[in-house]
Amino acid sequence: MYRIQGIACPLEIAARDRYADSPFVDDVALVGVPKGCVPPAMTLYDGTTDLLDHVNHYKQEMMVITATGPFKEACMCKEFGSTLSGAALQWFVGLPNKSIANFADLVNEFNQQFVSSRKPEKQTSDLYRIVQGFEESTRDYLNRFNKEKVEIPRCDIATAIQAFRRGLHQDSDLYKYVTM
Repeated sequence: MYRIQGIACPLEIAARDRYADSPFVDDVALVGVPKGCVPPAMTLYDGTTDLLDHVNHYKQEMMVITATGPFKEACMCKEFGSTLSGAALQWFVGLPNKSIANFADLVNEFNQQFVSSRKPEKQTSDLYRIVQGFEESTRDYLNRFNKEKVEIPRCDIATAIQAFRRGLHQDSDLYKYVTM
């Protein structure tokens, strides 16, 4: 049955001593999680959206935990799995026993696994692709342009202004005013 494509493999019988397996080293796995450490209420990551958004959102949500030192590290590591679903959860459950020593290790492994889900970083030059539609108002064009512009880290303002002007209808009053 293992060789027939499309057929689910039979489930393995769980060994009695495997219930306590953990991807975390003992320094993390054996630390008791404080009562205040609860999984953040956030959208579960299934491996199909931007992984950096998920990690950054998770870290932001976990900032409220008052635990320090090894307690904080244990909370960060142990609660991360509760923010995963689908393929991402299967990846987490399949991590080798005692392979993660800290949250940085966990994030690095997570990044390697889901790097193909990362959104490409937008560049200032991408703004040149935004042009005002034939029937689009200047206000709508400005809103659409700004929505794209704020997603660009370290946006060069001079290039953004030039791209905005270039995307305007040449017969619009704003275009005439800006080009004077």
